[in-house]
Amino acid sequence: MDLPPRTGSLKWGTYPEDVLPLWVADMDFPPAEAIRQALAERARGFLGYPPREGDRELRELILEALGLEAELAFMPGVVVGLYAAVAAFTAPGQGVLTQVPIYPPFLAAIRDQRRTVLANPLRETPEGYRLDLAGLERLAFATRLLLFCHPHNPTGRVFGEEELAALAQIARRHDLIVVSDELHAPLTYEKPHVPLARFLPERTLTLVGPGKAYNLAGLPIGAVLGPKPLVEAVKRHLPHVFPNVLAMAAWKAALKEGGPWLKATLERLRANRDRVAAWARARGLGHHPPEGTYLAWIQTPFPKAAAYFLERARVALNPGESFGRGYDTYVRLNFATYPEVLEEALRRLDGALK
Repeated sequence: MDLPPRTGSLKWGTYPEDVLPLWVADMDFPPAEAIRQALAERARGFLGYPPREGDRELRELILEALGLEAELAFMPGVVVGLYAAVAAFTAPGQGVLTQVPIYPPFLAAIRDQRRTVLANPLRETPEGYRLDLAGLERLAFATRLLLFCHPHNPTGRVFGEEELAALAQIARRHDLIVVSDELHAPLTYEKPHVPLARFLPERTLTLVGPGKAYNLAGLPIGAVLGPKPLVEAVKRHLPHVFPNVLAMAAWKAALKEGGPWLKATLERLRANRDRVAAWARARGLGHHPPEGTYLAWIQTPFPKAAAYFLERARVALNPGESFGRGYDTYVRLNFATYPEVLEEALRRLDGALK
């Protein structure tokens, strides 16, 4: 195992050394060799200001990977795009619609800018989580903006074409702009990811980046894609910075040469996903194996479950309450680690459950 250093990693350096960290969403695996080589080569070359519009070849590769024709602007990261979209399309005091449970920066982008969260909980069914389309319809009149996450963080749901088409119809009826965070798009298993923009091209802003799929979170970069007027509105609220030249080099190498690494990594993640699902099922915990991402959303018998497991098991998990009101018995477990680490964490969690 080649684990990240405690001193150089947020994931591994936040907690004491006796704690196993299965929390913040990055992988314990080193990036693809092609990416490391591209970074070394770029670092030996020109490191001055890039063009403001970024690397043109990279722009084409991103659009090709998503199968979209759209305007594109680079950003310092996807979370920056969430904040910029909330600022661009709503005013203080107005509501912003999203599906809960949801990745905490969605809620922060709304609340930090003095907007109101309009929460539409996902429906839990025996087959997994589904959009509550009736709830979405009821709330849509009260806002201009929907923040959407696909594949969904934390549940791992990859929304199907029927759901996406129905969401698009609701957005058109209520004149909604939809910001779709598709950061985990390359990380799907049996079910392929289909961009929401294929169903709602005129009203969708798609946010993407290489940080999750290629484990490049320490080289922050993202892109917003969509109709030119919407992209230009978001750009007016982005920081006045140039795209990072090393991050662009890494992203380009990932799209051009990172396929074999990603395929092998998905197989490792699939095995870990199935192991966590079997463990949760055997312990009677509420869990649906994720269709995408490397994140497991697990319901436990305990209030403030993450704090309980940190104290009793010395395993750091994301607290469910940070993903929305009413989820404090849930935890999010990051299984993008080595089998030995995962097995030790599950053994420790077993002890706390007993």
